[in-house]
Amino acid sequence: MIGDWNAAAICIVAIVGYLIGNMQTALIISRLRFRDDVRLYGSGNAGTTNMVRVYGKYYGLLTFIGDAGKCVAGFFLGRWLGQALGIHLDDPAVSTLLGGYIASACVVLGHCYPVLFQFRGGKGAASAYAMTWCLCWQAALVSTVIAIVIFLIWKRVSLVSVLTAISYLIGTYIVWATGNADIYLMFFVTPVVLLVLIRHKENIKRLLRGEEKVISSGDKH
Repeated sequence: MIGDWNAAAICIVAIVGYLIGNMQTALIISRLRFRDDVRLYGSGNAGTTNMVRVYGKYYGLLTFIGDAGKCVAGFFLGRWLGQALGIHLDDPAVSTLLGGYIASACVVLGHCYPVLFQFRGGKGAASAYAMTWCLCWQAALVSTVIAIVIFLIWKRVSLVSVLTAISYLIGTYIVWATGNADIYLMFFVTPVVLLVLIRHKENIKRLLRGEEKVISSGDKH
């Protein structure tokens, strides 16, 4: 599976994915619609949950769609760029996906730490969720069912994000271990899941102390 990695092409795909991730839906909405910065309120994050708490469910939904959509766009653009620029492995099937793996992972990184917005982005849950469907739909389907059940019972978005990320990693490992995915899938999925968990470390602490709040919809404006 070694093939021709083409370092220059990989760098280009990674940079493109990262810059796509820099497009912060929450900041775009809060600035254009409210002439404000959502990061000044609530948790200080530019993500779906904080948008719901500050501006309401409608704008939270738009944020989720935007953050998820940019990762899907990054995946397919990365696939195309990877093939066009010459990222090749000995396994043709993996070669067609590798650019997408790289780009979508970098979209999540760019969303969490956007250089264009002082490295203050969201926690990566929505973008990572979209990435899961692009990379391994079987594990994504299972984690989605788990997410729905958890939310209906406990209504804590952070708990949903944490447990679905963990369940997706486990599910992806099972898919790979049974021979239905390539090793590169695990190579890119694992750090993304770890990044999402790291971004939720304060939420995890509050969950363990029983202090995490139930999601509520606000309407600051």
